[in-house]
Amino acid sequence: MMEEKTKTKTKLEKKIKKHKNIIRDVSKDYITYFTGCYYGFLHTILIVFGATLILFSNNISILCVLLLIVSLDAFAIVVRHDCPLTQMEEKYLGISGKRQINEFLKKCGIVFHCSHLYESQMEMMINVWALTACKIVVLLILKMIKIELKYELLIL
Repeated sequence: MMEEKTKTKTKLEKKIKKHKNIIRDVSKDYITYFTGCYYGFLHTILIVFGATLILFSNNISILCVLLLIVSLDAFAIVVRHDCPLTQMEEKYLGISGKRQINEFLKKCGIVFHCSHLYESQMEMMINVWALTACKIVVLLILKMIKIELKYELLIL
């Protein structure tokens, strides 16, 4: 009985190998590339949008939400030993934007010759978290003293 199943399976495998789908084979590479580019673009948008909010927003509730997002990302980095979006970029593209920047800086002699990104990502998350928390504290103190800052981010 087992021999019949293996013979049937091998015949089926032969038929599948004969009828390869050329369109699927070609499009698989493009889909993988575009998926990797999507994760890289999402990573860049989150970084730029977060930095813009930290620099230009005086809304304490928005800054608290950003602080929560940064905390969750830092937790994910601790648990996974890498940023999840960086891992997705490397999975689909083979290399992430962070690793490309790190290799460029190594060639210029600016950073240490360390092969892992865990420490630099954690250092960045700690600095961003501290900057956001300090801005929230300063805004609360200014609000308590009743000093108003005149600029506000127009989008929010």
